[in-house]
Amino acid sequence: MGLINCPECGKEISDKAKKCVHCGKVLVEDKPATKVCSDCGKENPIDATECVHCGCPFAEESVVTETASVQNVQVEKPKKNLKKIIIPIIAAVAVIAVGLIIYNVKVIKPKNTYNEAMELLEKGKYEEADKMLDTISEYKDVAIIQEQLKYESYVYECVNDWKNWLKNPDSFTLYDVAFYSDKESHGMYAQFSLMGEVDYSYPAVIFRSGAQNGFGGNTTGYELFYYVKDKGYTCMGSCDSLDEEDYYNDSGKLKDEDNGALEVMLCKEINELKEKAKSVGDVDMDRLKAVLKNDAYSTIKIIE
Repeated sequence: MGLINCPECGKEISDKAKKCVHCGKVLVEDKPATKVCSDCGKENPIDATECVHCGCPFAEESVVTETASVQNVQVEKPKKNLKKIIIPIIAAVAVIAVGLIIYNVKVIKPKNTYNEAMELLEKGKYEEADKMLDTISEYKDVAIIQEQLKYESYVYECVNDWKNWLKNPDSFTLYDVAFYSDKESHGMYAQFSLMGEVDYSYPAVIFRSGAQNGFGGNTTGYELFYYVKDKGYTCMGSCDSLDEEDYYNDSGKLKDEDNGALEVMLCKEINELKEKAKSVGDVDMDRLKAVLKNDAYSTIKIIE
């Protein structure tokens, strides 16, 4: 305990004294106790049952005793309501996390699967790619691509068969391909040649292609393929032109006495398909030619 001088009369008094014993000067005033609202942080009378500022009820009384001196006044600072801050933060984090999961499932994962499937197609791995595309059937143009893959698989089987006819298989070049489906429109050529073994549930395939002939020169022609039961796509033959007059000389005789008749029959069959049958199917010619060029098609099976 020490002595101090009274600020009023200047006489010595205890530093713990609440008023001067000589002149009666009040040095320390007692302030009534209060309690702080947990919501708004403002002071309230000690006997208040709810905050007079915001109306929040007092669950537990929070009493603050303040001592104000002439020289210094100390006030207890209200505590912040952390609950109101933490809950919104947790909710925001949860929303972001759910959004990221949905974005990954709906966008990132399908995109990666799609790109991987496209790479497999370029390598001629059609079956693997088709299975991957099945998992994202509603993504982008997957439905169109899978339909193309079915018809492209027909083409690869036709190429495998046609190359058996060629003297130089490596010289084969595919320029165009078309598909026709309609049992009633198929001509007599296939009926006689295959004794009714054509499976018309598969479309007829027509090539316009080029290859090296026996003399080393390149020729362009048309090839017709039918799907033969228990065998697969089989070439009916090739013809150089789809104009029947090109096969006859000025005197009306066949220019090629050995093969001319067969070529004319094939020419008629192809024209009949083009005129009467239903054109079906579509392929990606760039992808088709790339796979043929890389010789990555020999093991591709028909995709149903």
